[in-house]
Amino acid sequence: MPKDARVPVIVVSGFLGSGKTTLLKKVLATPELSDSLMIVNEIGEIGIDHHLLEKSDDRTVLLDNGCLCCQLRGDLQELLVDITLRRRRGELPGFDRVIVETSGLADPGPVAQTLYSDAPLARDYRLAHVVALVDANNAEGRRAAPVIASRQVAAADLVIVTKTDLATQDQVAESLDWINTINGFARREIASHGDIDIALLAGVSPFAWQEPTETEQGGYLGSLLTPHPRDVTSFTLTFNEPLPRELFQDFLDILVRLRGADLLRVKGILHFEGEAAPVLVQGVCHVFDKHVALAKGASAPDQSTLVFIVRALARKDIESLWLSLLSLSR
Repeated sequence: MPKDARVPVIVVSGFLGSGKTTLLKKVLATPELSDSLMIVNEIGEIGIDHHLLEKSDDRTVLLDNGCLCCQLRGDLQELLVDITLRRRRGELPGFDRVIVETSGLADPGPVAQTLYSDAPLARDYRLAHVVALVDANNAEGRRAAPVIASRQVAAADLVIVTKTDLATQDQVAESLDWINTINGFARREIASHGDIDIALLAGVSPFAWQEPTETEQGGYLGSLLTPHPRDVTSFTLTFNEPLPRELFQDFLDILVRLRGADLLRVKGILHFEGEAAPVLVQGVCHVFDKHVALAKGASAPDQSTLVFIVRALARKDIESLWLSLLSLSR
């Protein structure tokens, strides 16, 4: 299968003060990432004056290392469409990746939904991964905005715990435990003194996760139509045999209709009946990306594997839906 030629998009989230600006400054100083388009909240905050090569308009600048830097002032969809058209007309140089900084109190999920649901954008861009920065010294901030904090971590493929040099060992451990209760599948990295390994931005694979820590425990599970009392949980489903593609799509459609708002992140690699190449599946809430066959030779698990990061939704109920559909199809 041909390699996915769409431009990868990396979303960076985290509360104010978590280290996003430090990370973006490191992007500017990293030659391997010089062919990037950075979409940021405030250009002035990342200190680019000494890198400034050309100002294309009032919100887009070209830097001397080849990076494009663009300030987000409204709708991401409109901005990406505008940039794409200008690049095709030769008004802007090409770029090999897009790095999007979300605001401190933003849920990164809508960015993913934009890329999945907008057909013109989906032809040119794909969500590569989501990075969440967690300040080990700011548990109070997480408690003050628990919904946004948990959604940022739930959506992430990589979570970087920052400012560990300013935190106690107990605070670092508490931060890691909190991350694990929300998203046991994300890769976790520790950073201190602002030393963030920028190579992680280019090297994270959504499916090269660490050994998962499943967070859902036993107890009353209810049904798909009855919200479970627990908040955010994560778990993985594996399938021993290749899946019927149409039946899986029916399963996904029903799940989205019934509980789409609670599907904070779904991602996996599936083997479908009669298809040689495994297929990448990922979505957020009600919106899923097109299923893409992996390139020949790409790493993939032998079994179909589907990761769910959900809110108030039980693993057993999702399994029951699949088994019921499978039984009815026979």
